[in-house]
Amino acid sequence: MLSSTLIVALVVFIGAFTQGLAGFGFAFFSLPIISLVLDFQTSVVILVLMAQVMNLLILKQHGSLPQWGDVLPLTVATLPGIPVGVAMLQYLPVYVLQGTLGIILVLYCLYMWFVCPVPRVLGKAWIVVAGFIAGCLGGALNSQGPPVLMYVALQPWDKDRVKATTISFFIASGVLVIAAQAWRGLITADALELSALCLPGVLLGATCGRIAYRRLGEGGFRTVFIGLLFALGLFMLVKSAGDVI
Repeated sequence: MLSSTLIVALVVFIGAFTQGLAGFGFAFFSLPIISLVLDFQTSVVILVLMAQVMNLLILKQHGSLPQWGDVLPLTVATLPGIPVGVAMLQYLPVYVLQGTLGIILVLYCLYMWFVCPVPRVLGKAWIVVAGFIAGCLGGALNSQGPPVLMYVALQPWDKDRVKATTISFFIASGVLVIAAQAWRGLITADALELSALCLPGVLLGATCGRIAYRRLGEGGFRTVFIGLLFALGLFMLVKSAGDVI
């Protein structure tokens, strides 16, 4: 138990550092490794719990208030997408869903790198599109982040607004996830205890990530942001290919 706890604490520290730096990446980095030492259900529950505390800390440290006119419509638009995603999971293999999302992310990042589109303000309809697709992916793969990350990356926003929007979206959607997990009885005493044991590593990692974030200029932040999206896409492609083989 002790060795497992130390492994989980180290992993969540690195994941929290990534989230504190870029505004996302905590579950993407932590879940595949933690699920090797804990059962998958427990891994998901403790990461959701720790992510809420971590994201609240990051938002407080950030000091830049989110634009609720962006965050709330994104969150509301996820709701009708969730049952669609659950239905997709029933009719399509997970590797097909993961592989498709991986291809989209990789192509998107290549587009951002080689075409270098000029950032522009996207219309309100794109908020609905991004939120709905996020809900679909949340219901199917518990991966609601990528569409929102792609949406904010295309906007002509500075790094503070990008990060504040993504973190606030994760907080809002996290409340819905925790409520659903509690309703299904998934939040157990053991999950709460392990989350509490690892929480210092999460808070320290997020704080160190914040320090690194402050050293990044606008260009450096966008490079890290798109680079992590590319890594996420590659990970999903490799995982889906492994499931097929």
